This record gives sequence, C-alpha cells and structure tokens, in this order.
Amino acid sequence: MKDSELRVKFKPRKIELEPRDISKLSYLADGEIVEDPLGRHKPGTTFVINHGDIGSRKFPKILFPAVNPIEFYLYSALQNLDNIKSLEPQAGGDFSKINQLLLQEFQFCIFSVAAVEAFVNQIIPGDFEYRSKDGLVSKTEIEQKWSIKDKLKKVIPQVINISIAGDTKIWSVLMELIGIRNDLIHLKTAYPVVSDFRSYQDLYRRLLDNDYEASYKTVQEVIKRIGTAGDQMYADQKVAADKAGGHFGWTEILKKGLRKLTG
Repeated sequence: MKDSELRVKFKPRKIELEPRDISKLSYLADGEIVEDPLGRHKPGTTFVINHGDIGSRKFPKILFPAVNPIEFYLYSALQNLDNIKSLEPQAGGDFSKINQLLLQEFQFCIFSVAAVEAFVNQIIPGDFEYRSKDGLVSKTEIEQKWSIKDKLKKVIPQVINISIAGDTKIWSVLMELIGIRNDLIHLKTAYPVVSDFRSYQDLYRRLLDNDYEASYKTVQEVIKRIGTAGDQMYADQKVAADKAGGHFGWTEILKKGLRKLTG
C-alpha cells in the first residue's frame, strides 16, 4: 500500500433503532479505518467522504461521526411522536391546538415512512436484479419507479429471504401509515381540491385517528427485521470480499466513491 492511501474494509451499514440525540452522536458509521500510514486518524474512528480534498466548499477540512442518514429520519419521527403525545390531550379540550397536532402528524408520517424506504433501498445490493416472468429489473429502476409496498413485498424476499408482508399485523399497520403518507405527498390526486377544502376532511380524520405509537413501533420492527437479515447477508459478502482481497485504496475511493465500493 502506498503511503498516500487509506484502506477501508467492507462494513455493513448500521442503524440505531433507539434514536439518540443527534448532537451527542460519536460512533462509527459508514466505514471502518483499518490502516492509516499518515496517522491522520485513530483506528476505529469514522471515515467520512467529505474530508480533506473531497470536502465541501463550506467545510473543506472536516471529520465527524457521521450516522446512517436513516437515523435522522427516525430521530425526527420520534420527536414528532413525543409532540403528538403531548398535544393530543390538549387538543381534545382546546381545538386551537388541532393544527399544531396535525403538523406533527404530517411530519411523523413523512419521516417514518422515509426511514423504511431509505433503509430498504440501502439493503438492496447495487448489482441486484429482480427476476420476474417479464425479465430482469435493475436496482436503479426499482429505487426510482417502484412503490415501497412492492419493494417490501417483492424485492426484500428475494434479497434477504424474509417476508414482511407475511406478518399480517405488522403489514396492516405499515400499509395504513404508508397510505396516509402517500396521500399527503400526492394531495392533488388523492383529494381533488374544492373551493373550501372539504375534500381534505377524510385525510385529517385519518391523521387524527392513527395510532402513532403503534406506527413507530412497527417502523422500528420492520427495520430491525430487515437489518438483522441484511447483516447476515453482508457478513457473508464481507467474508468473500476479504478472501478475494477486496480492500480499497484512497485513490480508488476518490475515483468511485466509498458508497459504491462498499455496496
């Protein structure tokens, strides 16, 4: 290895299902530093893409304990859940609080579903192709064109050999949450606007009636199940990569990007 190279070994992406305060995070995320002949980092600290020569314009020299981005979604959803719990008793006796409650519920639905879909996209290997009677579908097309329901129901079983849809209780709660989120995102299609916005009454009812505690626990459980199965899959790939000498130099990281090289 050349002195100018920093070798990073394959490491499964990790996610903390009990979100911590983002400002207090200080642990390994995307890459584990294995060798650093220049002594720039201590072994076991976090390697981050925007460091040194490939840093951002605003922060050209930066090293920080970057988390899996999904944790930001989960942490935001958890904050929304705490606010919902606080506001629900108040809104029952003070209707002026309803819009504050709805705002938290809007955000919860968007952030929590984003966490699930983003995690599913991470788990799918870059070279994965979905096999069906109509042929092969690439990961890129799956990410960009398939619904989260289809990703969970069709792709995940092929990738890690588990079925989320097979658990009817979890699937029912998750589909209700995803349905609300989809309608929030696609308002024009889901609820054609009339002059006095009466068409949104059903959406608001669904938001107010949803069990957000159950929704959050379901999101955590889905991510946990997928992550556990995914860890085993990535562990097997790591063993194969180690045997094949699949470690990457700094030059190759700069050229291709750590994300691509580590799956």
